[in-house]
Amino acid sequence: MATPAVPCAFHGYEPKPTLVERLINADQVVLARPSAATPFRFDVTKQMRGDASVGTLPFLVDSTTRRLMRLKPQANVLFARDADTEVWHRLATVDADFDPVMHDIWSALPDWQDNPAMRATYFSKLLHHRDRRLRDLALRELDLAAYGTLRALDLEIDANALRSQLDVITEMDLRAIRILLMGFAEPSEDLSAFLKDRITTGVAHDSDMLGAYALSLIALEGRGGLRWLSDTHLSSTHNTYNTHSAMVQALAMHFQTGDSALREEIEEILTARVLFDPDLAYVVSLQFSAIAANAGLEVPESDLDEDPSLEALKSIEVSKLIPLQN
Repeated sequence: MATPAVPCAFHGYEPKPTLVERLINADQVVLARPSAATPFRFDVTKQMRGDASVGTLPFLVDSTTRRLMRLKPQANVLFARDADTEVWHRLATVDADFDPVMHDIWSALPDWQDNPAMRATYFSKLLHHRDRRLRDLALRELDLAAYGTLRALDLEIDANALRSQLDVITEMDLRAIRILLMGFAEPSEDLSAFLKDRITTGVAHDSDMLGAYALSLIALEGRGGLRWLSDTHLSSTHNTYNTHSAMVQALAMHFQTGDSALREEIEEILTARVLFDPDLAYVVSLQFSAIAANAGLEVPESDLDEDPSLEALKSIEVSKLIPLQN
């Protein structure tokens, strides 16, 4: 079975299952077109998975689909039925642009169930496809990838294209992945200034995207971005718990996936800060204990009266045992 969709650190929402996940979890997969006899109903044109007798698909053919099918007589609509809920889902219109990608997806499904890195690599190549549907499909797939997986990809990022869609109201569910991908773009003063401005605004308004912007800035600038974040915002005594948590979580994720120089810088910054800020120490303890636990490490319990500074320092120390990722 596919890995269930869960909210990442910086979403603020639960990602919807992607087309690939729908296909992996389906017991029935079909292609269909409007019926010649009953134009408002779909007729199955190809059974890709499941029984031969699907019955009537629980969807009506809307006017847009009917017009599209007339313009593209070779196109079909892809449907899949969830094996657990038995609910049918309309997934995509498979036309000349979509068909080659659909062929690749269908062929690779058995491998992708156990190899998320291979899956992410494939979809990273579609980020600049001429068809917007496939660009969005790629973004949704990468949205589910672990941050370490994203860092390992050979990405070509158009930061301006990503920025142009950030505040589109109908694209809000793709904000987080667009922000994260900006961190892998070619560094520029303009992009750095944009990310820093969004971080400063996020701190002031306790934004749910603050962590994503912080993560992206550090990926873009490395130790320079880390120092700016620390000196400008992390040391503030006016931060809310959510603000502290978002920034520390960004540091923890870079500590987990970054190189040795970046890890040393993060350790130095946090070690100095937690000794004078019990609230920050508590957040550091939580976040670094979490990444240690995910790596199968155990943070020893404190012998003292739950001193947050001590717990934070122990959590950082244990997290240093996590192997560096490429």
